[in-house]
Amino acid sequence: MPVLHISHNKRAVQQNETAFELTISLLRKNLDFSTNYSSRSSNMEEVSQKIEVIDINDKSKEEEGPIVPHERQLVDGVIALWKEDSNNENLGMSKLHALLRERHPNWSVSEKRVKTLLKKFGLLQSNQQFTYANEIKSEVTPDIVLPEKVQIVMTSKRGKGLYAKKDIAKGDLIWEETQLFFIPPLANVNLIKLGKACSYCGKLLENTKSTLRGLDCNVCSELWCSLACKKTEANLHGQLKHNVYNPGKKSSKTIDSGAFLELQDYCLTEQWNALYAITIIYANILLDKTGVKGKQFRAMARVSQDIRYKALNSSAGAFDSLQGGALFVQEQQETLWKEGYEKFLRVFPNAASEGIDYREFLFMMGTYNINNLDSCIFLTQSHLNHNCDPNTSVETQQLRTSGLKVFAARDIRSGEELTTTYVNPAHPVQQRQRELRVNWGFTCACTKCKSDLDTQHRRKSSSGQASTRADVRKLLADTSKELGEGSIELGIPEQSGERRKSVRFDEKVVAVEEA
Repeated sequence: MPVLHISHNKRAVQQNETAFELTISLLRKNLDFSTNYSSRSSNMEEVSQKIEVIDINDKSKEEEGPIVPHERQLVDGVIALWKEDSNNENLGMSKLHALLRERHPNWSVSEKRVKTLLKKFGLLQSNQQFTYANEIKSEVTPDIVLPEKVQIVMTSKRGKGLYAKKDIAKGDLIWEETQLFFIPPLANVNLIKLGKACSYCGKLLENTKSTLRGLDCNVCSELWCSLACKKTEANLHGQLKHNVYNPGKKSSKTIDSGAFLELQDYCLTEQWNALYAITIIYANILLDKTGVKGKQFRAMARVSQDIRYKALNSSAGAFDSLQGGALFVQEQQETLWKEGYEKFLRVFPNAASEGIDYREFLFMMGTYNINNLDSCIFLTQSHLNHNCDPNTSVETQQLRTSGLKVFAARDIRSGEELTTTYVNPAHPVQQRQRELRVNWGFTCACTKCKSDLDTQHRRKSSSGQASTRADVRKLLADTSKELGEGSIELGIPEQSGERRKSVRFDEKVVAVEEA
C-alpha cells in the first residue's frame, strides 16, 4: 500500500487555515476520498494506514546511517552554529561546511548545497545586506517643549536630531521627562487582573491593603499602588476595561472594552508587545481632546513593520522565537499581522473609517518598534540619534512612571549633535552593526565602529602572518630532517627592530676588480 508523506510546520497549521485546506485537498486527491464510505471510522482507519506524518520542526535523534537533510534542517544547523558563536558567521564557506559536517557526521551534504540554500534564503554573508534607513520618514514635531540647552535640527543624512545650543559640561543634567505614552508591562497582565500588581505601572503589590486606601477599582478586582497611578490611569482604565461596546445601541462606542480584554490575552499568549502597545497608544490618542498626542506620534520617525521584517529575513544573526529564524515564517508572520489588525479593529470599531487601514496599522507597529525605550514612548528622547560612543547617558528610573534623565557623558560643544546608543557598546562590532541594521535599518559608520573594524582587520592579518611563519618553520625542520646530518643548515631570518643593511653597503663586503 503506498504511503503519503506529509511534512508540516505545527505553528503554520495553527495560524494558517490555508495550509490546512491545502492538506485536505492533497489527501482527497491522492487517497481518492469517496462520500460513499459506510462510516467515518472506517475512513479514518484507512487514512491512518496510508499517511505517515513527519514533524520536521521537532528535534529528534538523528538516524545513524547517512541521511540527506531537509533544507529546513540544514539551514537550522547553520543558524545554530551562528547562534552558538558569532565568530562562525565570518567563516568561509568551506570552513562552515566542514564545521557543519563535524556537528552532523551522518549528513550527506555538499558545500555547494549549503551555499545554494544560504543564498536562496538571503543568509549568505554579503556587503549588500538589506537596510531601510531611506524608508524612515519623520516630520517636524508639533507643540514640543524642549530643554533650555537643546534644539531640534533636520538634516538630509540623519533626519531629525537634537543639537546643543550652548556648551554642556560633563555630568550636567540636560533634561528629564516622563513618558508620552506609558505601556504597562505585558508580562504582569495576569497579576494585574488578580490585583497583585498595580493596574498602571505594573509594580508588584506586597499586600491588598490598597483597598482600604481607596486604591481599588469599584468595578473590577484591579488595584493601584498609589493615588498618582490611579489618577493618571483612571480614565483610560475605565474606557479600555469597563466601557463595553453594545452593537445594539444606535450610537456606537469608540472603544470596545470586551474586545480589548480579548486582545490583551491574545498578546500575552503570542508575546506580542507591539500590538499591545499600539492598542494602548491609540486609546490614549482617542481620549486626548487636544489631538496633540496623535500628531506628535505621527511626526516621529516611522517605517512600516513589513519593511523592518525584510532586514530580519536578510540577517544571518537575527532570530525570532521559532527554531530556524524568520526566513521560514514570513507567511505566518503576515497572517499574524492580519489577525492582529482584525482584533485591533474590534477594539476600535471606528478605526478603519478614521484612517487606520492595514497599511497604517503596520506603520504604527514600525513607529513604535524603532522609537520605544523600556517599552514606552518618550517624546524628546525619541529625537536622539545613535552613536556607539555617545556623548549622553540616558538613565531610566527604577520606578518606571518616574521617566528618565539625560546627562552629558562628556563635554559637549555648542552645535554638536547629542547622541545615545541603541545597542550595547561593549558588544563586538559585527553584533552591534547587525542589531542596528535589523532593528533600526542602517549600517553604523561611527568612529568607534571604524576603529574596531580596523583593529580586527589588523589582528587577522597578524594572525595570518604568524601562521605562515609557523608553517615555514615546520617545513624547514622537516626538510632538514630528511637531508640528515651534514646537510646545510636551514633557517629563516629573525626580524629585529633595526633596518637590515643592504649588501651593497655592508662593510664586510670586499670589492673585487678584474685583473
